[in-house]
Amino acid sequence: MELQKAIVERRSCKTYNHHTTADDSIIKEMIQLASYAPNHGMREPWRVIWIKKNRLAEFAALFADHAFKNDSDKKEKHIETLSQLSGVLIVVGKYDRRQKQFLEDVLAVGAYIQNLSLLFHESGIGSCIKTPGVLTVPGFNNALSIAADEMIYSLIYLTDADGSAPIKERKNTELLTEW
Repeated sequence: MELQKAIVERRSCKTYNHHTTADDSIIKEMIQLASYAPNHGMREPWRVIWIKKNRLAEFAALFADHAFKNDSDKKEKHIETLSQLSGVLIVVGKYDRRQKQFLEDVLAVGAYIQNLSLLFHESGIGSCIKTPGVLTVPGFNNALSIAADEMIYSLIYLTDADGSAPIKERKNTELLTEW
């Protein structure tokens, strides 16, 4: 697949209404290949926690307990939905309190996540990047052994590449300003 075509055609796959699976060896390979993302000073400020299919219900319950404390219906629906995925990747990175380094790390982790999305697309694996508020809840972080100098940047849901999402033309076409 050509890079330009992949950039245009990659979509967030949000159909989680049936059980899906993905080959472990492909997931491992994509996680490694994505590490070629540009990053300042070769800090490579990311790591990935992989929630495999057999642990999804347990992870979904942990997520739901912290995200939907007093809403048992939302908890139950969330557990059911997440249990149908192929897996979940939790992208964790350093949290550098120095402003310049923090910005560089955020950009690097974003490039890493974009690489993952494109690689999964090319491999026929659907993905959807999620940044729910629960990512900053201390109890949720503690349960996942997130260190004090780290933060969760995103979750990546892995599912089927259903191809049903249309390509949307971009609205911001005035990207270049000359000075």
